[in-house]
Amino acid sequence: QIIKNLLVSPFLHVDETQVNIDHINQYIWVLTDGKHVVYKFTKTREASFIHEFLSTYEGVLISDFYPGFDSLKCKHQKCLVHIIRDLNNDLWSNPFDAELGQFVHNVKDLLFPIMAAIERYGLKIKNLNKFTKDVDIFYSNTIEDHSYKSSLCSKYQERFIKYRESLFTFLGQDGIPWHNNPAENALRAIILQLDISRVLHESVIAEYLVLLSIKQTCKFQRKSFLKFLLSAEKNVDLFKDSKLRRPIWVSD
Repeated sequence: QIIKNLLVSPFLHVDETQVNIDHINQYIWVLTDGKHVVYKFTKTREASFIHEFLSTYEGVLISDFYPGFDSLKCKHQKCLVHIIRDLNNDLWSNPFDAELGQFVHNVKDLLFPIMAAIERYGLKIKNLNKFTKDVDIFYSNTIEDHSYKSSLCSKYQERFIKYRESLFTFLGQDGIPWHNNPAENALRAIILQLDISRVLHESVIAEYLVLLSIKQTCKFQRKSFLKFLLSAEKNVDLFKDSKLRRPIWVSD
């Protein structure tokens, strides 16, 4: 039921992390729409699993810049937090790169008004679609037909060109998040488990991830995992918990 809900969601967050399973580096993937969560594991980072899992998906996939996601046929929204974080890190490491400083300033001037509008009005196309003109101006003035001496600026120039169609999808559709925080939040459960166990075991990993998917779905819906199990209900969405509050990731 969780997977069915995910596959009809208007958007999906996806992420993956490397884990130690029987002392071999393998990968655990997470997909979530902010209310439902599912985990899967694969022996490699090969994205064929995601391509098969999302072969019929018609919503917007929100992800980092891992190339394995790029060839999926659905629409994409790349996580702007990742590119902001990378820009900040490079700027801190290269404080005397004047070109990079101006580049970051231009990105800030583009994004700050958009974020202010989201803070005030939410992810509504009627309030965000007007910023598509600002995006066009940014590309015209900062990205297209620009020759940079700074290798870092050239790197980001290529990145903005490559992902132009997927960096600002959220401006043209209602309710599409611009970041991948829910997926990263969901992966914390795996990281915490690894801090405790140090190593996971393939003999039980599939069952463990099924239970963790249900547990995190309850957590994202602010419902008690234990009460859900005791209730004999088979659908988390239908389970009524008197302590239901906002989804846990809203404040991220």
